[in-house]
Amino acid sequence: MIDISADLQVTQPTITVVGNKFVSIENYLSIVTYDTNLIKIKTKIKTIKISGDNLLLKYITDGEIGIKGIIYSIEYID
Repeated sequence: MIDISADLQVTQPTITVVGNKFVSIENYLSIVTYDTNLIKIKTKIKTIKISGDNLLLKYITDGEIGIKGIIYSIEYID
């Protein structure tokens, strides 16, 4: 078994954005708010706020959430 350094272990949220139509968030804790114009996702460090139009959860797993729609902004909030 290989030991992975603590510096290399990814426990922070990882956000991947494809254009303004899709975003995936890895290492999340829970969904705080879910609406077609606003989605808030809680992570270990902050809450991620996604604003847009026609937002829809494309998929959700234990470690990742995929959101599609027209994305206007992505912010970290307290």
